[in-house]
Amino acid sequence: MANLKFKRFSDLAFLQGIDKPQYLSPLLVPYSDYFARQDLDVSELTNNDATDRKFLEVFTKPDEEMPGPLLEMLYVLDDLADDSGHDRIVAEIERSGETIGGLNGEMTPGEYAIAVFSAKPGLIQACHEKTIHRKTRNYTEFQSLNSSRLKYTDVKRKKGALEEGLAGWFDTRNRGRVCEIYAYEEGPEIRFIVTHGQTYRSEGSIDKNLKKSRVAYRPQKHDTIIFDTRTNILKVSAQTHPEKEQYRQQFGQVFFGNAEQFPAGDIYTLSSMQGADFRLRVPDGIDWATLSEIWVQTDDDHHILQITRGYNLLKSASEKALPNLAKGEILRAAFKVKYAVGGKPRRFEVRPPNIAIYDRDRDGVAAEAFLKVNRFFKGEPEWAIT
Repeated sequence: MANLKFKRFSDLAFLQGIDKPQYLSPLLVPYSDYFARQDLDVSELTNNDATDRKFLEVFTKPDEEMPGPLLEMLYVLDDLADDSGHDRIVAEIERSGETIGGLNGEMTPGEYAIAVFSAKPGLIQACHEKTIHRKTRNYTEFQSLNSSRLKYTDVKRKKGALEEGLAGWFDTRNRGRVCEIYAYEEGPEIRFIVTHGQTYRSEGSIDKNLKKSRVAYRPQKHDTIIFDTRTNILKVSAQTHPEKEQYRQQFGQVFFGNAEQFPAGDIYTLSSMQGADFRLRVPDGIDWATLSEIWVQTDDDHHILQITRGYNLLKSASEKALPNLAKGEILRAAFKVKYAVGGKPRRFEVRPPNIAIYDRDRDGVAAEAFLKVNRFFKGEPEWAIT
């Protein structure tokens, strides 16, 4: 069931920027039969407006006849065919030590991604897997019981046991038994992408001949786990609370022999914001930051939840006593942060007891410093002390 929508392969300017005889034709020839049914001879492509618009028609309306491998290949390339994807591919080539001929600085990002895929499809797949972590995700975090370390060599040796343990759990929860894990190192972090099934879906469909039927399928889900070897914090991004709990327990059991190696304890607190002398501090790597959203629940019998949004709420609280941060428990806070690396101010959110939401790839070091300097860590973990 083709239900993916392309961002770049459905853009006319992107298609016009690809040399179709040199790059697109060799890529698509294995699927000649499908494209022939779309009135496209991919073995004899030319660079003209009619060809571009025909491809635009095909890629903006992928139908149920589009082969699964073709759809997956285009989806992967679509995700990497821009400037950031280009840089990720270059970095992966350098990391792997691969030598790929024919690459040059005059290729568009789309041509570059296609050329590398044609030479080393596994390298492009690895790049695509890693882009999952580059998106800002909601991670629930768990602090380790002790200073026990985990090495990447141990991960490679025991990854199969983790897959087997999770597969059994997914199967008992009607998600199928498929569980595949891709693990890699990124700086001080060991990162995991877990691919598994979701609960079954069934939808009504209408084919090209206007025949109505039902399509049953099991969607894929990609969860991510990060283990920070510097802080021993386990960070889990998954859809449901039982899934997060299972990752926490399985990770501890497989790699440390203790299902409770990462107890569900507190990591973050916003109580420092309720002090009379609190001022938002900015560490190196951040130009400025303001409080833009605050959730305060009154500590009386009514438990009223007050949600306040604005540009600079700390200034408003100081000048107008609105919002009143001392009125109850602060459940979450969001900040608008301007990072020194450039770009627009980005949202940074803290949700005690163990959730912080920010772009870990771009802003991780500065964001951790921001949490520390404003006393948002519960206690003072050993790794946070300078």
